[in-house]
Amino acid sequence: MTIVKRLFVILLPLLFAACTLIDDDLSVCGKQVLINYQLQLHTELSVQLQAELQTEPELPVRRALERWLAPVFAGTEADVDLRFYSAELDELAVHRQDSLRDKHASFTIILPKEYFRHLAVANMYGNPEVQIMEDEHSSTMYITLPDEPELSSLREGMYAARMPIEVIDSMKQMEVSMYMINAAVALVMETSACSDVVAVDGYLSGSATGFSIYDSTFIYVGSPIVWLDRVTLDGSSVSHRAARAAGDLSYMCMAGVSLPTQDSTAWSMTLTTTLTDNRHTTTTLTVDEPLAAGSLRLIKLLMGEDGELTPDTDANAEVGATVKLDWQKGDEHEIEI
Repeated sequence: MTIVKRLFVILLPLLFAACTLIDDDLSVCGKQVLINYQLQLHTELSVQLQAELQTEPELPVRRALERWLAPVFAGTEADVDLRFYSAELDELAVHRQDSLRDKHASFTIILPKEYFRHLAVANMYGNPEVQIMEDEHSSTMYITLPDEPELSSLREGMYAARMPIEVIDSMKQMEVSMYMINAAVALVMETSACSDVVAVDGYLSGSATGFSIYDSTFIYVGSPIVWLDRVTLDGSSVSHRAARAAGDLSYMCMAGVSLPTQDSTAWSMTLTTTLTDNRHTTTTLTVDEPLAAGSLRLIKLLMGEDGELTPDTDANAEVGATVKLDWQKGDEHEIEI
């Protein structure tokens, strides 16, 4: 064998190996493509707080709610879960997880050249009670809350995205926008007429228990309740301080985060006011307008002498209320946060 032939035999395997290391057109051996994956979360703390809480006495309330809801509406991701399913077989081909903390993320990812259904979720692990289920196929993958009669308020905004893609040689960049799938409700209670109020507990009924990413639909199974955080007038609340406004008026505010409610079905909140001498008054609010994904719903309430809550009709025409003066032991709940 000549020297030239011997060199060719030696160098040929090295040339094939080099195609996985050096690639001017960002393809890997002609079968895969190196892509700059860019992710952006879309959300903002609702301007409804600024629009409806404008007076000087309401400013402490607005600041209290902004602090409480900031982790939910901050628009940052603690973690992302990216899945690429073969469009032909609907089988998981590429799976990547990252821990991040920003509204925007950019990193590289290698994908085979073919058609995919891409599903992405963020902040699943920041809400430890949320689980991803049946993720072997894109058509069956969904997010679910625990199958429990009582749930705690979610602590971070959750996001999801879905899109079909075709990976080809000319594909150098992939931009994905993710949108919030949970919602928040905030209550502002004007308490000047009730000198005996001590605390308020409450829960929300009628929200979804899961979300199917493939077709962007919410799942409603059973009727669990979602507890709002307890608020007290003396500021000793577990999760956030009750807001006291300067001047003649006083306020208490509370909030909760859940999945959305159904479009065509009313949802409700049950609020129990604790008064001095261990007296309790329960108010049930019925809301006709749905609690939509990515939204913050603000409801203003007036507290009566016995702790009953009446919707501010000027701001909440679609909210109804029924009151029960039972003077019995109020609702109690212990939920792991």
